[in-house]
Amino acid sequence: MGLFEKKYCDLCGEKVNALTRQKLSDGYLCSDCKHKLSSLSSGWKNRTIADVKTHLEQREQNRQKYSAFVQSASAGTNEKLVVDFNNRKFYFTIGRDFKNSNPEIFDFSQLQDFWLELGYTTLQDSDRDGIPDEYDRYDNRQGMNSGFGSQFDATNSFSGQNGMLDVPLALQPYVRDTNTSSSPQRISSLKAKFIVNHPFITDISMYVDSSIGTVRNELMRAFDDGMQLMRLCEQIRNGMQNNMGYQQNGMPVQSNTGNQQPQQPFNPQNSAAIVCPACGYKPDGNPPKFCPFCGTTMT
Repeated sequence: MGLFEKKYCDLCGEKVNALTRQKLSDGYLCSDCKHKLSSLSSGWKNRTIADVKTHLEQREQNRQKYSAFVQSASAGTNEKLVVDFNNRKFYFTIGRDFKNSNPEIFDFSQLQDFWLELGYTTLQDSDRDGIPDEYDRYDNRQGMNSGFGSQFDATNSFSGQNGMLDVPLALQPYVRDTNTSSSPQRISSLKAKFIVNHPFITDISMYVDSSIGTVRNELMRAFDDGMQLMRLCEQIRNGMQNNMGYQQNGMPVQSNTGNQQPQQPFNPQNSAAIVCPACGYKPDGNPPKFCPFCGTTMT
């Protein structure tokens, strides 16, 4: 076989492009057929054309599951995770599948594991005293005021040498922090990871917040989203019904399987002055009775 021999799609028979094709263990898929695969699936280099046909049949069956899906609760900004408690199913609003109105529908029993991962930005520390230059007023090398930056701003998300310092206690059991750097760093992103039991999908990764700025409220909002996702995943894993779910603005709502409590209309004047006295959390919507991070009474 020549190096530049033309190759054809083993599904539709069209000629494949060397740059956009999908290689299989026993053939190839063209670009069009490749995009019929679930965007959450992986490992196709080790799969066969028979696997592809089985997967595509399941994708068509999945459309029926999606059409029968009745949302009970959701979690995260833009409803990253959506749950149907009546039918014990859930899906993620990410990737090509969701955009094409065919998100992969999972049974509750398929959720195997879930956690959060922190992303960091390393900060400049010229005198190596553990305080970033932008907050350091004293240069230990010169023994004098540095002029590096202003005094440390407590509203900033700088986390010192241990990123977990800024993670609320209630969220820490869900965070798997593999960071080993001793340099001063700032938490700059938060990612949610999920392991599912599925023949063509193993792990799912999505950003809760891909770019956390320097204002502490941004960090707290990201952690709030992460907490919502983890709590709803706990309900999925426990197979719970008639329990609290979470909608986009962080307000808890009853699932549709029971008597749903009416949600109070959002009044910015009600929440503007409400701040958790223990950790400083400030809700974007109506204030919850208890702080979602430390449990302190807020109303």
